[in-house]
Amino acid sequence: MSFFDLWSRTKERGALVRRANQLRLNPSQLTLLLGDNQIRAALQDDSMVSLLPPVGTEVFRHFTTASQEVQQQHVAEAKERKTWKDKRVTEKNLPKPAAHLETGKSLPLIYGDPPPQLLNTPLEDLDPFYQSRKTFVVLSKGNIINRFSADSSCYLLSPFNPLRTLAIKTLLHPYPL
Repeated sequence: MSFFDLWSRTKERGALVRRANQLRLNPSQLTLLLGDNQIRAALQDDSMVSLLPPVGTEVFRHFTTASQEVQQQHVAEAKERKTWKDKRVTEKNLPKPAAHLETGKSLPLIYGDPPPQLLNTPLEDLDPFYQSRKTFVVLSKGNIINRFSADSSCYLLSPFNPLRTLAIKTLLHPYPL
């Protein structure tokens, strides 16, 4: 496989994940869509297939400096929209966090089991609501979702600082009782 093929596939996966975040379905509806191969095959020629979330562990991406820069761009765009937005915005129109991706809950089955090397490591946030808020997700044992701020801790420790990474791993370590 050439470098160009790998790059184009990765770019397509990223676009698919972004479009899947725009789709607002209940987890039960999503599992029905993903579980039935006939429905997936029928949607293959339709433009709707691009909105389906990827199957498997393609959704889990490491939280890197590049993803942090993208988040900062989203935050800047959101602030710009707030200044230009009409003042008649109601709470009904504001985006809300996904109930199945709350902190402390177990990861829904539609995302599958993450690889063991991705446990207790910073990952990009799966919830579109939090993608424009400086956060990242860490999955602990039992696929429990833990959300942390991507801002510098104590104005000193970035999310990539080894001391902060060690503190997060220590915090999420399952102690035997």
